[in-house]
Amino acid sequence: MIDFDGYTLRDPESIPTPAMLVYREVVERNIAALCELVGGGQQLLVHVKTHKSLEVAKSQLRAGVAGFKVATLTELEMVLEAGAALAVLAYPMAQPLKVERFTELCAAYPDAAVHALVSQPLHVERLAESGASRRQPLRTLLDLDVGMARTGTPPDLAAEELYRSVHENEHLVAAGLHAYDGHEHEPERVRREALAEIHVGRIKHFRDRLRARRWPVELIVVGGSFSFPYYAREEGIHGSPGTAVYWDNSYARLMPDMPFRWAAFVLTQVVDMFPLRGRFTTDLGSKAIGADKPLEQRAALPTLPQARLVQQSEEHGVFETPGALPAVGSYLLAVPGHVCTTTVRYPHSLWIDQDGNVTGVNEHTARDRA
Repeated sequence: MIDFDGYTLRDPESIPTPAMLVYREVVERNIAALCELVGGGQQLLVHVKTHKSLEVAKSQLRAGVAGFKVATLTELEMVLEAGAALAVLAYPMAQPLKVERFTELCAAYPDAAVHALVSQPLHVERLAESGASRRQPLRTLLDLDVGMARTGTPPDLAAEELYRSVHENEHLVAAGLHAYDGHEHEPERVRREALAEIHVGRIKHFRDRLRARRWPVELIVVGGSFSFPYYAREEGIHGSPGTAVYWDNSYARLMPDMPFRWAAFVLTQVVDMFPLRGRFTTDLGSKAIGADKPLEQRAALPTLPQARLVQQSEEHGVFETPGALPAVGSYLLAVPGHVCTTTVRYPHSLWIDQDGNVTGVNEHTARDRA
């Protein structure tokens, strides 16, 4: 049995390791906290890349979120199946095959307001071609780059002209703006808010320029789990948190002021030990937990807070600690450093209740990208 800080797992022996576990009551509390932070979920378009779960998406809708942001067409299909009335595919589509699939989903769910992003003329061309072939205008958001330089276009005259090309195309609907400030990882709350206010000012200024030319700007979606409260509290802007639904060690370390708790863990077992070196080996390899963070940040062991991951291969995770080593055969709960890239490693997670019992399977419905 594992028992620490309100988390219990009664029978780890019955679960083949490594396994992803999700504590249902903590998920529900995190969803409620998301909404409470911004005065209700109606100003939230939550990102589903973290959980990829139809069941969790339905819980978020029941809590009152306005809709979803997604990164893949499979995620888009999932949230539409869940009953979303509003969705944004926050990934540029350059491949005609993907644009066609996007258009098919829009046609299959005509009552939902589904949006694509554009930041290059090619994006506009591909969407317009697909909309024309089906005689179906496609809702489009202009993706603004506010400093991350990953996708998007700076809010300048060229961006205005791109928005004009969308507005004047009979096969597209110019519906608004999207921006992601994922480069801002400021741990100080006051500084986080100040940075968000800078982006809000720039985006509103650009919005006003578009409206001055009598172009509609209905929807504005900005931010992620670091900054969503500051955007969602602004009238006419939706915040877009993702990781907060499960939380992870990176966010907990950088933002201890936020009201979220870890909901997702990886159950791992100690399979060997090296007492003279203060090391023990687990089955927490790179195939078991997100490996996009620096080595020491990929996993935390709450019951062994001084343990550090020092070596990792596909199937092995070696930890070093100055304290007593856990026994070979013992079980540990690991908190992912990045939970989003951990979820995708598993076809499903196991639901755990507040008493530490496995109560069911949480299918990762949108695990595949296609």
